[in-house]
Amino acid sequence: MSIRKRASKKSKNGYVYEVYFNYKTNGITNRYTKSGFKTKKEAQEHEALMLAEVKEKGKINKDSAKTLNQVYKEFLELGANEYQANTILGTKLQYERNVKAQLGDISVKNFDYALLQGYFNKRGSLGIETNKSTRKALNRLLNYAVKVGYIKNNPINLVKVIGIENKREKDQVLLDTELNVLLNALESANDFNKKAYSIAIQIGKYTGLRVSEVFALEKEDINFNENCINVNRKLVYDGLKKDEIYSTHQMKSKSSKAIIPLASVLRNILTDWFKINPYDHIVCDVEGKFINPKTFSIFMKKLAKKHNINFNFHMLRHTFATTLVMNDVDIKTTQELMRHSDFNTTMTLYTHISKEHKAKVINDVFGLKSVEKVAKTNDEIKTLN
Repeated sequence: MSIRKRASKKSKNGYVYEVYFNYKTNGITNRYTKSGFKTKKEAQEHEALMLAEVKEKGKINKDSAKTLNQVYKEFLELGANEYQANTILGTKLQYERNVKAQLGDISVKNFDYALLQGYFNKRGSLGIETNKSTRKALNRLLNYAVKVGYIKNNPINLVKVIGIENKREKDQVLLDTELNVLLNALESANDFNKKAYSIAIQIGKYTGLRVSEVFALEKEDINFNENCINVNRKLVYDGLKKDEIYSTHQMKSKSSKAIIPLASVLRNILTDWFKINPYDHIVCDVEGKFINPKTFSIFMKKLAKKHNINFNFHMLRHTFATTLVMNDVDIKTTQELMRHSDFNTTMTLYTHISKEHKAKVINDVFGLKSVEKVAKTNDEIKTLN
């Protein structure tokens, strides 16, 4: 029996009864709840009616007057299992910080293009990347509302996000000279944790792995006999305390799990590191615990700023990709090494990276010296004629 008491200040008894149960529609788990029954008998009668409706129609005609706050709560209870842990944590952060106060009390049936576009237009003074993240969070909640029948369509699909365009550090390339400055600073500290930071950076440089993947690596993932790395886990850390951080085998996509080559230079680096590091985690603190990438990032930004260098861990991935492209590695191999699930992502990367290279080629071909050479050749041809 799915009936329970709920505290209620309005009730004379100080409580009311609530009906709650789960049922499936087209393989999707839905939850039905309705509260406010004065007696247990009333609740039982209502439960019987709703269960009969499920049996007859396969679903319950939902009350579309639910607010976004209510949908958000349901999403976390029932719909969140479709997403990875980091995605859910990101959704929570975006909702609590940016959505709840402005949209939380509005009924989802009143959500339309005008409401959502107006909401994002008011956020135009913020960074576009922040607004894109907020849009993604809202999209997940409204998609859930469509699945369970609260609304027919997701109106956010029509919304255009605006905001301040900032050149992101992660789209920049790190020069070897800049990396050497940072690595030397870390090595000279003669500190286990700083050495671990150095190891993380060098793994990123020679593999192009994402930060969550690097910081989750275990020694057993390194195969020195076959000279390869088994990428099969990532770190879950957003919004978690140090002792709550954990690794999971649930990766970003199927292609994220892969066996990648172990470069000779990285093999030597890890061999030396394993002699110093007695723990199973490759990137860990002096106690053998996971290091929060955010703690690492804060420290590295301060260190980089001290040396007038821009640094973000994702820049290592972009630098890795740039190195591949500029050394004429074919696009299929680049896709496999970057572990892109979508070929178009690699194509976009190729276009982005080769933009400056193309400009250099054009300048070399049509630069001042080339123009002078062409003019001289034309003069010689005229003389011959």
